[in-house]
Amino acid sequence: MLIYRISGLLAFCLGLSSAGAGCAVAGDDAPSLDGPPRATQGAGTGSATDVRDADWSVIDVLGPGAEVLEGVYTNGLSAEALTRNALITNLRANRAMVMLPLATATYADDSEHEVLREHEWLRDPELLRYRLRHEATREVMSYLVSCALAPSQSVSYTDTRTGKIYEFPGEIGICPHWNEQGVHEGPAGAKCRQLITACLLALVNPTGRSITLSLRGQAFPNHRPGLLSPGPSVRVRTASEDDAAIPSFGPCKTDTRGLSRNCGWTAEHVGTCSPDSTVTLGAGGTPVDECDDGLPAALGQSDDDTVLRVCDGIHGCNAGSPAHIAQSEVRCSGRREPALRFECPSSGYFSVMSGPRMSRRASGAPGKDGAPEPRKIAGFSVASRPPTAGPMPIGGGIVVEPAPFQPAVYPAQEADVFGWREGAFYGNFWTETNPLHEKFTPEMNEVDEEGNFYPAPRSGAVVFRHAFACTGEFWDDEIAYQKDRLCAGGDEDEDCVAHSVGACGDSYNITNCPPLHQCDLDDGGLVEGDGDFQECTGDGGTWLHPITSFLNDPVDVVRRPWLPLPGLPTPGGLGTSPMPMLCP
Repeated sequence: MLIYRISGLLAFCLGLSSAGAGCAVAGDDAPSLDGPPRATQGAGTGSATDVRDADWSVIDVLGPGAEVLEGVYTNGLSAEALTRNALITNLRANRAMVMLPLATATYADDSEHEVLREHEWLRDPELLRYRLRHEATREVMSYLVSCALAPSQSVSYTDTRTGKIYEFPGEIGICPHWNEQGVHEGPAGAKCRQLITACLLALVNPTGRSITLSLRGQAFPNHRPGLLSPGPSVRVRTASEDDAAIPSFGPCKTDTRGLSRNCGWTAEHVGTCSPDSTVTLGAGGTPVDECDDGLPAALGQSDDDTVLRVCDGIHGCNAGSPAHIAQSEVRCSGRREPALRFECPSSGYFSVMSGPRMSRRASGAPGKDGAPEPRKIAGFSVASRPPTAGPMPIGGGIVVEPAPFQPAVYPAQEADVFGWREGAFYGNFWTETNPLHEKFTPEMNEVDEEGNFYPAPRSGAVVFRHAFACTGEFWDDEIAYQKDRLCAGGDEDEDCVAHSVGACGDSYNITNCPPLHQCDLDDGGLVEGDGDFQECTGDGGTWLHPITSFLNDPVDVVRRPWLPLPGLPTPGGLGTSPMPMLCP
């Protein structure tokens, strides 16, 4: 089952223009983002003693990557948990939870809420007790709090049977006011419920991995400017897609020296480059010019040198791992510390790690995500030159031309690192009437005092009546996408978290066009050029608060791998072939 359309022998390219895409894509003429500029660029042609005749494009990053708000998060919420939990998919708890603060006291084992008794529904004031004794419900709570609350907020739950404490930290911060009050009333409450629904849908991933994506939409702009808008840089991911911490970002247990150590590194930022081009990257504000590979290795080998490691993609890596890009250390005139030279990987993305040549045994508190605190570096400089390879014959008289060369950019903008528009998610899990499929009764998906869970039988349908997903322009089979991205269970009795309503706007599928233009706006007006769908249709109405997700690699979010034809670039790389026609 193909997820991406192949036209004849040529796979169309959907690359990022700033990362060296080899063909035009929809949106190439769109206005640039109205946000902070990418790294300051210096024009000029440098030279290196080993490549004197090569034409180098030089970009000088004058300052270190700023710690800015980025809309990059991981989607690891299982569809199984979202369709079977004791809160959102329990009819009684579903309506009660939005009436109360998203706070520790609300879900405590001794909680009692008279407001539930006083409401017209006449609910049990002890209704929300014990629900977090169920593991899948705790998983949903974790993502719910992550979506709704800010990093300074959290919800805690103590299982009074065992004394075990569970912490649910805030992260995205779409509705921080939910921590203090319910969100069941008024326009702000309705907007909050819709945005949290969209956020949870976007974070569903049935593959069992934690996939990084960029979320874009129009949240409450006053309490956190820039929320759900792409930032000017992307910090390198310090955990793998299996949600395991990458050892190299942990502290060293002993004093450890050298480039090959797998501890004591700091995550820097993600850059873009043209595949197969040669890139030179150096720490410090001095441009990487006049670099020489031939200097004796013993010169300048100070333990205080800033050394670098470069990895393929957006995650960090350990030395010797498949993602570790082969690199050579070079010395450049005008700079004290060494630089790196490497060949740009086929993905077109590289992640930078930094650290001292000698990493001392950890003696203080670690930084974010358990990583060492970043070193103070006066910025980075990057230079690149075109690949030497020419056109590539692939048989049958077909020749693939190399993509036009684009200079390496570091740090790259979030919009350039996450350039595959997956689609939009929207709806409301907490409607006044009939939020769940008709087969659900109030007794289903309950949990008792002992933590025993009584799940609803599989419905083989969409669990949430008012939850929807439309696909971006790159998908050609909405049914396959829905099963892979939004459903849990076997093929015969899959429960899905949202209705797949077809394409959000235009589609590249010309043989079996899905319903088009589910969203009236292809680019919401809050941040011009960020590509967020708005005003999307579902269940006969228009939903005003969707969230659009963007991917670094579209293969990440589906369970069945996309298999390219031999000799052609994969979707994660920067293709070179012409686009198919759009649906009419």
